Amino acid sequence: MNRQPVLTGALILAAIGGLAYPAHGQLDQPTQLAVEISGLNQPQGQVCLNLFDSGAGFPSNRDQALQTQCLETTADVSLVATFEDLAPGSYAVSVFHDANSDSEFNRNFVGMPTEGFGFSRNPEALTGPPEFGEAVVLVAGAETRIEIELSYF
Repeated sequence: MNRQPVLTGALILAAIGGLAYPAHGQLDQPTQLAVEISGLNQPQGQVCLNLFDSGAGFPSNRDQALQTQCLETTADVSLVATFEDLAPGSYAVSVFHDANSDSEFNRNFVGMPTEGFGFSRNPEALTGPPEFGEAVVLVAGAETRIEIELSYF
């Protein structure tokens, strides 16, 4: 009888179990979420991010966001924002390119965005912003890294 497949299967299950159920001490350690912003169409203004831990206020109500931050844009540096001291869990990020630095997400007279925008998990947003569940990412371990690509109309 060949025990190789049984042993391999047992090792795989043990590894998966270890990922699904981390050691108790790891569950309460703070983590960070690093967000790389790509697709910036012009190096002016700032890029503003909102971090949410629930659907309340997502994606644009900054008063209900868990954390917010804005980064000045530059021509030769990629933009990376970091949200620190997070409890492991589910989060969603919304981003907009505030090209004119007025701290507002500008729209034209029919409500179409005139500035770039994006969301964690990069869902399509053709007829409106995504729901929280479409943008949610699991944050765990020392650091979770995601990339958000900005969209422009």
